[in-house]
Amino acid sequence: MKKISDLHIHSRYSGGTSNLINIQKLAQNCRIKGIDIVGTGDCFHPLWLKEIKLHLDEDSDGLFSFPSISQVRFVLQSEVELLWKQNSNLKKAHFIVLFPNSDKLKDVSEFLASFGDMNKGGRPVLNISPEKFIISMNSFDKMIEVIPAHIFTPFYGILGNRLQFESLKEALGEGINFVHAVETGLSADPTMIRGILELNNLSIISNSDSHSLYFHRLGREATILDLNRLTYRDIIKSVRENRIVKTYEFNPSEGKYYYDGHRSNRHRSNNSYFCSPKRNVIYCPICGNTLTKGVLSRVYELKDTEMPINENFQYIIPLLHLISIVYGGSEYSNKNLSLYRNIVEATNGEFNIWENAIDFYPISYELREAINKIKSGNYWFIPGYDGVYGKLQLG
Repeated sequence: MKKISDLHIHSRYSGGTSNLINIQKLAQNCRIKGIDIVGTGDCFHPLWLKEIKLHLDEDSDGLFSFPSISQVRFVLQSEVELLWKQNSNLKKAHFIVLFPNSDKLKDVSEFLASFGDMNKGGRPVLNISPEKFIISMNSFDKMIEVIPAHIFTPFYGILGNRLQFESLKEALGEGINFVHAVETGLSADPTMIRGILELNNLSIISNSDSHSLYFHRLGREATILDLNRLTYRDIIKSVRENRIVKTYEFNPSEGKYYYDGHRSNRHRSNNSYFCSPKRNVIYCPICGNTLTKGVLSRVYELKDTEMPINENFQYIIPLLHLISIVYGGSEYSNKNLSLYRNIVEATNGEFNIWENAIDFYPISYELREAINKIKSGNYWFIPGYDGVYGKLQLG
């Protein structure tokens, strides 16, 4: 069976997240959007975990569900920030962690409390190296899955510019033996990962890293898994055995860290600057400080071969975002939200719009044309850089 998954989200207890996030709305919005399997987000946080246990039923197969929305299954999931010294330099990186059941989560939480404050923020900061962390998780339970998150982003990606590792092996040490997958992040796609030979034996997954409940955030990137049974164990096996049917991707140029640059609020003049890494600009021409080097730059530095086009993935644009571009207004306006709901109810989920012909769907000519332009690649982005999303241009 094929199931659409989004295994990296956040609760309202992480920094920069919506305070409207709650379990019931997550389940409802995943059902409307068409997401079958979703991470709980922030499962280490005691207040969020209390809500998880209060509102979700845990089954014997390691999955959770909201009683009246059983078609959406939750997996215990958190992102962690690891903080350690290596080669005399302080390093920080983000990892996704998935748990087989609440008992294992409890045991791991007690163990990790000696490395950081598990009550402070949804994404705990832990003073432990990736090597020790990954090996420790495997010793607790071989079904705990640790996945390097958004691996090329400059500040917290394990292969990002700020960490300056030349390989995943250098970064993870012996922990690499227990890593089976990497996450693309919004500013990269599978071809960029496959250009690095060391990563070719790993599965590639994509997730939203959503910080809100909104339809243009949840599932903006996702992974279709080929499952034999709908269980936690088979979800993990599908990742480890690369039973990835396809991933849905942001076009990398839409991501917030694609090009090199400086966003406007870094400068008194309120001017911004960005450029392709091919220009090899190191210092900002406005302020003279070092530019934030983007994902594309980092991939050029690390790649061993030309980026192949042999991975099954599809670029998509969140439908609600596309509606706001075609009709004006924001993704949060009642008019656009109402139209979005009407469409996805008729199409049985947003992803069906990207998979199927849309002629028979109740979609206006203008929106149908925009969707077809995305499907045919007739669009481009003013590239994203230094925390600024790329801007979609149709045609």
